[in-house]
Amino acid sequence: MLYLSMDEAAVQRTILVVEDEVLIRMSTVAMLEDAGFCVLEAQNSPEALQMLSRHAEVSILLTDVCMPGGMDGLALVAQVSVDHPAIRAIVVSGTTSASQANEAGAAGYLSKPYMAHTLVRVVHDMVRYH
Repeated sequence: MLYLSMDEAAVQRTILVVEDEVLIRMSTVAMLEDAGFCVLEAQNSPEALQMLSRHAEVSILLTDVCMPGGMDGLALVAQVSVDHPAIRAIVVSGTTSASQANEAGAAGYLSKPYMAHTLVRVVHDMVRYH
């Protein structure tokens, strides 16, 4: 069995960040890139689904819940768990509970606001244990 360091594991993982607030999305992407991950971004659920259809390398979905449009982050997680079952989802929210995220099919949850080291730890845990 091959064991990877956290940095080596990060390099091999592509994360799709879905966040409608531009500054939060930019900050989150920068935090994850600084940690060594390859990061794609989308501003809403329809854009995220389109990205996933074109990028089979995505292994982690990090999504906000409250977004404009017909599909919120929980519905996105539920759809992705059906269409792309190998992708692990992390829900980031200031209003939704961890149990609601879990019921939608998320493997992880992070409460807003969060610190960079907390975000990176949650994503590394997802990489390490899934």
